[in-house]
Amino acid sequence: MNELNRNRQIIRFLLGLLGVLLLGWIFWQIRQVVIYFAVATVLALMGRPLMKLLDRIRIKNWRMPVWLSALTVLVTFIFVTVLIFQFLIPVLVDQIQIIASIDVDSLMGAFDEQITAIERTLYKMNITDVNRESIEKKISENLDFSMLGDVVTSMLNGLGSLLIAVMSILFITFFLLKDQGIVNNIIDSMTPDRYLEKVHSIITDTRKLLSRYFLGVALQVSIIATIIGVGLSIVGVPNAILIGILAGVFNIIPYLGPIIGGVLGLTLSVLSNVHAEVDANMLPLILEVLAVFATAQLTDNFVLQPLIFSKSVKAHPLEIFVVIMSAGMISGVIGMILAVPTYTFLRIVAREFFQGYKVVQGLTKDL
Repeated sequence: MNELNRNRQIIRFLLGLLGVLLLGWIFWQIRQVVIYFAVATVLALMGRPLMKLLDRIRIKNWRMPVWLSALTVLVTFIFVTVLIFQFLIPVLVDQIQIIASIDVDSLMGAFDEQITAIERTLYKMNITDVNRESIEKKISENLDFSMLGDVVTSMLNGLGSLLIAVMSILFITFFLLKDQGIVNNIIDSMTPDRYLEKVHSIITDTRKLLSRYFLGVALQVSIIATIIGVGLSIVGVPNAILIGILAGVFNIIPYLGPIIGGVLGLTLSVLSNVHAEVDANMLPLILEVLAVFATAQLTDNFVLQPLIFSKSVKAHPLEIFVVIMSAGMISGVIGMILAVPTYTFLRIVAREFFQGYKVVQGLTKDL
């Protein structure tokens, strides 16, 4: 009898494992749809506060229907996105034209004093292989701005796929906002009755915390973009707002993003000023741009991140740092971006199902 029970358990385990593998294979085959659903979920979470606000509207006995509230939130998202792109596209085209018109002679001329100083230093060190001609040749080989045209062409060719993706995401987002119980119903049908209360608690708390987190990230991006855009405008960098927005978006990547945004911003700032009537010495411009990015980064590190991470997901900054670094080592940049939402969800699950363990009690005491 024991042998029979053991065989049944093995068979049950193997069938469960086979089911998990099959489910994983299906998700991989429809990964594009999964990505659409994930993006739509983030938008729905960001739209929840506005949905609640619209739900409070009362005109005598009239109350805004749920479908109209969902549609209003969706239209708001579309309106804001269109406004951003309406401003961003002409600026982006202008920036591309500036960069595409740069030649190596202009670039070398802008850094004439620095290159001369480097040549003298290398000569004193008896290094003769590196000189102005070799530097210019290296730049010509590796800095081909003509490829920007091909990039733009590729983007235009991909507009059809992008349109399908946008329409799919908007469609899913609308129903996630309108039928907020649809996810609950699906999960309820897959959850044993004895766990329903805990699962409902997990869903409720996850929605609340992640909604605050994603709104906080959007606010973080906006503030960083504003600080950098305004700062570079004061310094006199062309298309400063575009550089600010790009730096703000890259800032979504924890720790690594600000470095990428800073390097990109500094590069675009310098290249945009190659044709301008600036001093032959570009060092003052570089220092001013670095000062702007340093100001934005200090604001982010000491003000925005503690407020967003600590307050929205109720976790200590050191705890968040360890989680993000660990996720980065395991899954790279994508892991770093998804680290905080995933960790938040796992903490909520652990609080409901593993509260008896001291380590879980310590990690979830603020939830």
